[in-house]
Amino acid sequence: MAASDSETVGFIDVGTNSIHLLVVRFYKDSSGTPVFQDKETVRLGQSLYSTGRIDDATIEKSRLVVSRFAQISRDLGADKVVAFATCAAREASNRDELIEAISASAEVKVIPGTEEARLIALGVFGDKGPAERTIEIDIGGGSTEVIVCENGRNLFLDSLSLGAVRYAYGLKIDNTAPVSDEDYSFMLRSVDISSYHAANRVKDIGFTKAVGSSGTLIALAEMCAARRGDHDSSYLTLSELREIMPTVRSRDMVGRYTIPGLGKGRADIIVAGGAIAEELMSQFGIERMSISQKGLKQGMQLDHMLSHGYTIFGARDSSVRALAHRCQYDEAHAETVCRNALSIFDQAREMGLHDLGEGYRSLLSCAAILHDIGEMISYTNHNVLSQVIIENADLVGFSINEIRAMGLMVRFHHKKFPGLKDPRLSQLPREEALAIRQCAMFLKIADVADRHRNHAVRDIRLFKADNAVRLELVSDGDPSMELWSLEKIRPDFRKLFGLDLLPTHSANGGSA
Repeated sequence: MAASDSETVGFIDVGTNSIHLLVVRFYKDSSGTPVFQDKETVRLGQSLYSTGRIDDATIEKSRLVVSRFAQISRDLGADKVVAFATCAAREASNRDELIEAISASAEVKVIPGTEEARLIALGVFGDKGPAERTIEIDIGGGSTEVIVCENGRNLFLDSLSLGAVRYAYGLKIDNTAPVSDEDYSFMLRSVDISSYHAANRVKDIGFTKAVGSSGTLIALAEMCAARRGDHDSSYLTLSELREIMPTVRSRDMVGRYTIPGLGKGRADIIVAGGAIAEELMSQFGIERMSISQKGLKQGMQLDHMLSHGYTIFGARDSSVRALAHRCQYDEAHAETVCRNALSIFDQAREMGLHDLGEGYRSLLSCAAILHDIGEMISYTNHNVLSQVIIENADLVGFSINEIRAMGLMVRFHHKKFPGLKDPRLSQLPREEALAIRQCAMFLKIADVADRHRNHAVRDIRLFKADNAVRLELVSDGDPSMELWSLEKIRPDFRKLFGLDLLPTHSANGGSA
């Protein structure tokens, strides 16, 4: 790609329960950013596991959904649309009819179960994988993928013939009605038989952490969280699952609609999905499982990058760069401000003006890249708009406190600088409020030094003087207007650091 170019790709996951769309725009210095997502429940497996083949109406619905998703992708600028078909397409006796129907609008790949497992692990953990040995379980509509991985190595990959749709419609048990103890026990035994060899292998390999993905596990976690009362659906436990499943299976499908955390679209398959989750957690020895919102689609995204020569960036840097690109930022100005802000941060730390660590240095770097993105909406009050965008952009890899800190740094880089008692800082711990003001000051100085966005200031140097800091702009041009702007910052600098600021200029990097 040319430096200013981006590539847009549409990824379609043709699953046994639903068809998912993820449209990703890849920029040269990020791991891509989703620009659109959608899902349609098609239930390829409902007729497949009831009759042994996918019925004509479901094939036609799949064709329509894939065609529409492909068109949406192209309308958003995608040059390529790729569809990965999974379990139902692998097993259906009339799969050729399905593939022919959906391949008219997208490049279709029917992938084996182990490849599905690999892509799921890639989507959940990224290309580096988890640092500790981790088991990942993804309960799909027709199959359940089990992976054990560590530090980018897949130690075990398997695709089991277990799925929420398969069990709801293929075991001759009416899952739309209350499910009896006897029928539920039959489900558990079926899971046990299908997972026996995988469970033994996983026990031999061992693991220290468990992660689950897929709509079934997300729904179960949301139900457990609602029952728990804390609404934290980032995990579930086997004990909670065993407590909630009797209530779930005692009701018919309509009765399950009122269970907090359970969507109506999953009410007919949740008992089967819960049985699979409960027995697998028991067989593998998992008491607590973290829940990931990622899966096959994200794995398709990363696999595309790895196979097309992209650099895989860290989550934080990638999400910041992707947001900056989407807001059409002035890249040269942002890079200049970032470089100079970090230089000021480092020099100020060396001379004892602050003792902030690398965490704040990293946040300052990100804030510098994003400080002007509000200009996409309006230059007037762009600092406020930039803060709003940062705080609502779902940046990946940051805590809530870190996002808040970046937003405030950006807010304060322009116009009036805040005092320690500023109401926007008054609710923060004193140390955090001070750190944010210090970083915002470094950002403000760096931004003023590139006031005309001509990158004429090649370097900024700090020197300690008596009760003052001499700030030297190294530039071959005339930085008079930049120096005038820096003069206006002096009172705020003095209040913040207890030292005067003396802006000067050097044409060749020597002392002015």
